[in-house]
Amino acid sequence: MNIICLKWGDKFSHEHVNRLYRMVCKNFHSDFNFICYTENPTDIHPDIKIEPLPNYDLENWWWKLTLFENQNNDVNLFFDLDVVIQNDITHYRNYAEDGKIRVIRAYWKNFLYKETGTIEGEKINPKLYKNITYDMDMNSSVMIWIGNCTWAWKEFFNNPDFYMIKYKGIDSFLYYHFWENLNWFPEREIYSRGYGIDKDINWGRGMIYPKLGGRYFYDPEYNICIVNGWNKKTNGDIPNGKYLIGDDAYHGLEHYWD
Repeated sequence: MNIICLKWGDKFSHEHVNRLYRMVCKNFHSDFNFICYTENPTDIHPDIKIEPLPNYDLENWWWKLTLFENQNNDVNLFFDLDVVIQNDITHYRNYAEDGKIRVIRAYWKNFLYKETGTIEGEKINPKLYKNITYDMDMNSSVMIWIGNCTWAWKEFFNNPDFYMIKYKGIDSFLYYHFWENLNWFPEREIYSRGYGIDKDINWGRGMIYPKLGGRYFYDPEYNICIVNGWNKKTNGDIPNGKYLIGDDAYHGLEHYWD
């Protein structure tokens, strides 16, 4: 079993890698190899295996697609570095299916179904609603796969500049090009710190923070919390004046990695 993360650039530090490793050690109760793909391994825990990033002209989230460049017959579980593991994830190894990538279904984004008129669980067609630009209910903060998933890399590598301009990240790329090759983590496994827990407890389109009675969502019964959008710059009127989801999103969660 390989448990994988990726650190590129300076948004995340070695401490993000090390604390993810500590959370995995606390919550994955079977043998695993912890691997970090990075161009800068300074101060990363010595028990973490370092793999260099390949020599491609990529940035940000697009590096994640390089994980599918070669066939890998081990079970591979990937985490973004802003993930918080809250409970036992040993059973995640059973979610791998040969040749498919299992990803997060953003159950909290039920507003997309209302606006597009699709039925919950179906693929969303962005052409049905003028204000949706390739938005969808998928998130790649956690992924698991086994076998040959090179289809993801090959399609992207055939025309990387086109896809990097067309989409804001790999989520939309995978969703709109490889719907049939994706699987979903079940409900009540993973929630979003900033956007919602499920179809009933979420931001909702057009809602603002004061309506929530608090900035962030929390449910200790879930296994994983994704702090997706951490330190992502926006132009809107947001509570901390700089980021939609800032460092304060981690307040109260420190016991999961300490």
